[in-house]
Amino acid sequence: MKKVIIIILSALGTFAAKAQIPQPDPDTTAKHFIIVASIGNLQEISAGQLASQKAKDKDVRSFGQMMVKDHRQAQQKLMELAKRKGYNIPPAATSGIQPDPNLKNARDNFDSMYVRAMMAGHNNTVQTFETYATTGKDPDVKAFAQQTLPTLKAHLAAIQVIDSRLKGISK
Repeated sequence: MKKVIIIILSALGTFAAKAQIPQPDPDTTAKHFIIVASIGNLQEISAGQLASQKAKDKDVRSFGQMMVKDHRQAQQKLMELAKRKGYNIPPAATSGIQPDPNLKNARDNFDSMYVRAMMAGHNNTVQTFETYATTGKDPDVKAFAQQTLPTLKAHLAAIQVIDSRLKGISK
């Protein structure tokens, strides 16, 4: 019976690891934080590129462009930090992130789907960065999290404004 429970828990862990948006994780190891942050950056870049191309609303398109710019810069700093600290980050966390299939295949409802994804993603990202910024063990990675947090909070505030405006339009 114990083996069955362990297998089920392992399978659930593998399924959860493949989710498009990383969830806040209390793991405060620097390498883990860098991996989660890197995947998040790449997902934001990918989704932002789609928004730049597919969004009908100018604010949604502009937000997508900002995501590409800001998260590319953050990714570059993060990878420089990982290299300087000697953290070997797996290639799966540094390249090859595929666009969210729901966003990629969205048609008329792209804008609302993108905004919902950004709301959820940025809520999780802010929580992840706040956790490491306060409890992280590596002082250099902790400083990165603290320095990046204001930008992430500004992203969250901006997408909340867009969400409120779009909800007002659709009523």
